[in-house]
Amino acid sequence: MPTITAPEPQSNPRTKHTTAKPTLPGEYDLLPLNQIKPNPDNVRDDAQALPGIVENLQEDGVAGLLSPVIVTPLSNDTYLLIDGEQRYWSAVEAKQEFIPAIIRNDLANNREQIVSMLRQVHRKDPTAAQQARGIQQLALDGMDDEEIARRTGYSPDQVKAGRSVAALDKHTAERTHALGLDFAQAAALAEFTDQPDTIGTLLEEAEDGPFAFARAVEQARSARNAHQAEATRRAELTAAGITLLDDNPSYNDPKIKDVSDLRDAEGQRINAEEHAACPGNAVLLYLAYDHKLTERTYCTDWRAHGHNLPSYATATRSGPMTDQEKAERRRVIENNKAMEAANKVRREWLTNLLAAKTPPKGTAKLIAEMLADSGYTMSTWINGGRKMLDDLLSPGKTKRAGTSRVPARLSDARYSVISLAAIAAANESAITRTSWRAPDPTAAKWLQWCITNGFQVGKVEQLIIDGVANRTANRRAALTVAQTKPGESQAGCDKTVPEQVDARAPHADVATAAAAEGADSNTESDPHTANNLAA
Repeated sequence: MPTITAPEPQSNPRTKHTTAKPTLPGEYDLLPLNQIKPNPDNVRDDAQALPGIVENLQEDGVAGLLSPVIVTPLSNDTYLLIDGEQRYWSAVEAKQEFIPAIIRNDLANNREQIVSMLRQVHRKDPTAAQQARGIQQLALDGMDDEEIARRTGYSPDQVKAGRSVAALDKHTAERTHALGLDFAQAAALAEFTDQPDTIGTLLEEAEDGPFAFARAVEQARSARNAHQAEATRRAELTAAGITLLDDNPSYNDPKIKDVSDLRDAEGQRINAEEHAACPGNAVLLYLAYDHKLTERTYCTDWRAHGHNLPSYATATRSGPMTDQEKAERRRVIENNKAMEAANKVRREWLTNLLAAKTPPKGTAKLIAEMLADSGYTMSTWINGGRKMLDDLLSPGKTKRAGTSRVPARLSDARYSVISLAAIAAANESAITRTSWRAPDPTAAKWLQWCITNGFQVGKVEQLIIDGVANRTANRRAALTVAQTKPGESQAGCDKTVPEQVDARAPHADVATAAAAEGADSNTESDPHTANNLAA
């Protein structure tokens, strides 16, 4: 923010001013308190008497009020209060008959809300909901977003957000205030006004901090977009006259078969496009656990419509999954979804961090360690392209061909930030939606550095950190056991049998995800092959 310097006082009091002194608007007077009406459209709905002002008024009368209230004339000798509600209510509680007031006759033409809103902009303490109410009131008074932004000092994006925040119910608005959510966070909540359960979940996550809230918002948006895409696609298929299956057919169903399992009379595979003309053509449309919209084509009576099964038998597991296998499958896919959201939130945080002119603490050591000790991560990134670097340094922009990522004239500190961005891009490129399954020491070190600089990791990211830490601890314990000679006691112990390392310790080697290690993303999102997950 630029520094503003106050003008120097004139040494000669008779010095002429370059412009004529403007006329001071309004008049100062003592008004009867019962002739003043509080503004029902004031954005503040929590104004109340202040004990200190009440005491001053009780002791010194109107002289105890340093600042007058501001009013505008109404009809029948009454006035509308447009600024100073706390002073007004303090005078009411102090049982004052009169109150000092500035009467603004120039604001009598329905401009009180504008003035009230403009005054709130310059204060630090109005809540997001109160600011939103003010913006919404200005809109109801006929002002468009551009004019509201110009008059209030808000950006157009803030005005748009304020219009949506105003739709929050009173209970939700009170919780946003209690949790200290800012305007942007409250606007994110307002995206889900038609989903009260989602808002409840987001508010619960907000209690764990802004990063937890941001991750929850990303997951909620992903789920909402997926459901919208499903509804759109379902409508398209219905309009095209295609039969939609309500449930996933059993693998052993004697009549209904997935088209990919069928063959024609010559033993050739049948694809979905070729099967579209079959009278038994049907589609199963569903959202997988990872919000992936999946569409599978079936024949509702494959024998009757002249299809065949392949001559060979595929070795597959028969029978349903056990409850334990189902629970493990759900855990794997839920963690994959959580990791996707976590990656997006962390990278948004990094773009802001990397916009600075000076590097954050620990940058020099991190760069040295990553270059000297983590060569594999760096080489993989360099050989695989640098789109991640462009996304971190210039989010939302496409790098023009021929332009350098390193400008010719920058400070040494900014060059260090760009070096850090390259390190960040390498690490982020190596962290995928499944990285929690096999914790990597380099990824864990990178996440720890992010924590040191103010980032709050989520539970799924913590799995990477804990997994590496526990695996290291287990190896050290195993080494200690191996080095102890038979019959000798370990240091500090009295011939005690060495305690075995528990390979099932939480996150020790992510053993609980072993059943899903070999399953690719298609298997995770495919209920038809779910029984093969732990085969």
